[in-house]
Amino acid sequence: MLLEKTFHMSQTLPECKARLASIQSYRRQFLLVTKATVTSSKTVDFSFRGPFGFQARTVLIAIDSDSPDELAFESIGGNIELTGLVEFTEIRPHFTEVTLAVHYEIKYKFFAWLDQRFGFVDAFLAGEMRSIRAHFEGIAAPYIERAPVFAALETAAVA
Repeated sequence: MLLEKTFHMSQTLPECKARLASIQSYRRQFLLVTKATVTSSKTVDFSFRGPFGFQARTVLIAIDSDSPDELAFESIGGNIELTGLVEFTEIRPHFTEVTLAVHYEIKYKFFAWLDQRFGFVDAFLAGEMRSIRAHFEGIAAPYIERAPVFAALETAAVA
């Protein structure tokens, strides 16, 4: 499935790229991400929680891109295949548009079916992007959406 999300940041293009590239500085802002670790080989071990106990796991690697304002990545291994592109566009000084395009395929057929019906990966991406933007814009707490329509499909909170 292909998803595209866009958000805006009140920063210059170079500052925006540098801050987003440093995942270590904001990984605790993610709401459903259980692991986002940059390894010594410049890969990212990545996992997140989904409904009904789904736990997505993969390793992300960077791919060479033709444009300096783009960051391409793909996954190797894990139970979800990802290919994506992050594009940075300076709209005006101190205002940058960030577009994330992701193509993904969940390897477990049951969870792939659930995602097609309920769009939990789409909801996950939207929530995490709002959380990242809130962090960089200086909002103290992550942005939390209203209660979901399908509350039974949400992951239970762990105390």
